Amino acid sequence: MLNTLDNNLPNNFAVEVIVDAHLKGFCDSDRVTRIKEAVWLAAEHRGFTIGEMGVRVTSDAVIREINSRHLQHDYDTDVISFGYDAVPPRIEGEIVVSIDTARRIAMEVGWPDEFELLLYVVHGTLHITGMDDLDDESRKEMRQSESAVMQRLGIHDVIRFGADIVLLEEPEKSS
Repeated sequence: MLNTLDNNLPNNFAVEVIVDAHLKGFCDSDRVTRIKEAVWLAAEHRGFTIGEMGVRVTSDAVIREINSRHLQHDYDTDVISFGYDAVPPRIEGEIVVSIDTARRIAMEVGWPDEFELLLYVVHGTLHITGMDDLDDESRKEMRQSESAVMQRLGIHDVIRFGADIVLLEEPEKSS
């Protein structure tokens, strides 16, 4: 496993990224730095500026096993969030993301798999901060926050390629 600690994050905010050994070729140090930045920006977006977060980048097979063991869901998923503490300004949690799903979805929608994976990291972090996406209103708020954070990461294509993008579009006004 590739295991790196914080680079340019504030001293009171730690992010550890663990990349499964067979995925080292995908997650070089620049991508790991971007993952850390995504966690920080998503947490900061919601008022969390102190904490410890972990991110594991893994495969569909492993995330399915984690999903089954910990959540009793017997299916693949893109991201799983485990929140341990989320009382502003402090946050603690872990996120597991699937590079296999990110690659597959990125190919389907037509943007880089790195962007898709970062979207999962942002989404998972937002869940730990207390956001949800179970109904239309909360899903719209989640998508708006995802979009804002991704744009701060310099990924403006989230407007075109992100999930549920229709929720972010303005309704046409009739004359």
